[in-house]
Amino acid sequence: MVNNEPGKETNLIAEDGKGKLYESNGFLIPVLTGSPKEMGAQYGALMVEHMQKAYDVLIEPGNKKGMITDADARKWTERAYSSCSTRNRLFYDGVVEGSGWPLDKVGMLDQLMEFGIYQSNIHSFAGCTSILSWGSHSADGGMYIGRNMDWSPAFNTFPTVLTVRRPTDGSYKYATTGWPGMYCAFTALNEQGAYLDVHDGTSMGGSVTYIERPSSLNVISDLLCEAASFSGLVTRLNGLATSTSTILTLGDETTGGAMECSSLAGNRLRKADGDSLTVVNSFLDPDWGLGKRETVSNSLRRYANMTARLAENQGKVNAQIVRSLMDLTLFNADGTFAERGGATKPTKQDADLTNYQTVVDVKRREMWMKVPSPTAFADWTHFDLKELWG
Repeated sequence: MVNNEPGKETNLIAEDGKGKLYESNGFLIPVLTGSPKEMGAQYGALMVEHMQKAYDVLIEPGNKKGMITDADARKWTERAYSSCSTRNRLFYDGVVEGSGWPLDKVGMLDQLMEFGIYQSNIHSFAGCTSILSWGSHSADGGMYIGRNMDWSPAFNTFPTVLTVRRPTDGSYKYATTGWPGMYCAFTALNEQGAYLDVHDGTSMGGSVTYIERPSSLNVISDLLCEAASFSGLVTRLNGLATSTSTILTLGDETTGGAMECSSLAGNRLRKADGDSLTVVNSFLDPDWGLGKRETVSNSLRRYANMTARLAENQGKVNAQIVRSLMDLTLFNADGTFAERGGATKPTKQDADLTNYQTVVDVKRREMWMKVPSPTAFADWTHFDLKELWG
């Protein structure tokens, strides 16, 4: 059902009501259908075993060391739960019901990224890269997007998850790539063709997390449920004071850009000069009045590499080309920078490694996923989102 590539068969491994859990090439695909609470209950029932694995790796060591206390879990869960939309609150309630977990445990796992930045004890995902090609730059005028999600090697010790939501409350269907028990739209496309992915922006936007603002993680998820286009995403973000500094890759079938969000100084849209764009972890919009700043994850090197690789493929880009560009590594095996390199870090050679990669053909609503790490390798695997959305 999900893909028909040889050796990458899709297996239905569990069902709960209208919810189904598939596995393909090591990726988990929970397909959820119903009201927000029904979808949350399906997710909790289908994914609780994998959520526990993620919790044991990401939360439990902090509990034992006193870095994450019961009071922290209550505080951060209450902050998310009391300020999120009714849609997200009901989804949380459903996960509690389906998994049998207490709300604080559900909330703490989901809010780990913002908590980590707030505490400055947990490494944030500082090394992500996205490339976009559309219009005159792509082979057929369609939008093609490649994305590396770079974070801690710990995130390759449990499965990468493609969560597919099919709501019945009038919200848009969407699919997002992430990990068990973390519901943010880290890398997401909705049925209308609106695309969004999340990059760490703390190196330039400030590492302050405002706990008296709604969690940006929850707000971003709402955007995919409600915005039908690039312009819709931009307009919504123009009215948002983010709780933590992020850089958001935005796109639809016809255009793209990057919203650079500072928790200290508001948001600015970086537009493309032509029909292609590279997004990394440095603020690059000149309107900030800031100098370009390198990061410990080599943002400016990655930016230069992928901008040059896009230019070399002007007018030729399709999904296969994007996959080949995302396969180009930043480093040689000896740790030196690769000549005519890319952005991918299969192993940890600076601050982080590439946990997963995605390529999206927006017009055709198709996605490919890959895990490049040798310890958890999964080659490019195809997903037809139209089919998954039914």
